[in-house]
Amino acid sequence: MSLATLGIGYVAVGAVSALVIALARRRVATGDLLLIASLWPLYVPLSFSRGSDDQRETELLAALARAQTSPLASVLPDAETARVLGSRLREAEKRLAELDAILARPDFDPTAVEARAISLAARGATGAAATAHLRVRTLGQLRALRERYRSELDEVGELIAQLVTQAELVRMQPSMAHASSELVQELVNRVESLGDLFTYQAAIESDELAEYAATPERLA
Repeated sequence: MSLATLGIGYVAVGAVSALVIALARRRVATGDLLLIASLWPLYVPLSFSRGSDDQRETELLAALARAQTSPLASVLPDAETARVLGSRLREAEKRLAELDAILARPDFDPTAVEARAISLAARGATGAAATAHLRVRTLGQLRALRERYRSELDEVGELIAQLVTQAELVRMQPSMAHASSELVQELVNRVESLGDLFTYQAAIESDELAEYAATPERLA
């Protein structure tokens, strides 16, 4: 099979991919359709794997797609790594949304729970009071975790924006492409470090269950 035939096949697959995505979403910018057509091996798998509300994953995908058409292409993560990074961003945004929803509930107000713990202790319900105090501590951990998710995602968002800006700069000054590899690596490292927050969240949940089972009320 000749290179010309392969090239025609590549373009044809890209055109079909762009058409399918345009029909599925109904509203896709012309520039994005051109990117899909030219970079479909990167764009298509991520496009169909994400939900409509995964803002930063969408931003990451668009930034990588645009940077692929610049001299930065040689320092960007490959398509498989991009899929993993996108998935991690999607999971982090999902967890942040879940924490926002949970911590907005009236029964998850730490002030109210603390007041209940004091009231239970005053009535002599020591086991119930211990459980309420455990909830206060867990709520504090969850609130701190939410802020860490928010802070990390905000930082990733700024790095994505900088990548888009850097790609345009490198188009004008190609010699700066190699120096820009540090930015790409920092972005990758930031997204990968979200896994540490997933682990920390799992530890909080495990500790909560273990301590809840060990409160005096349960051991009586």
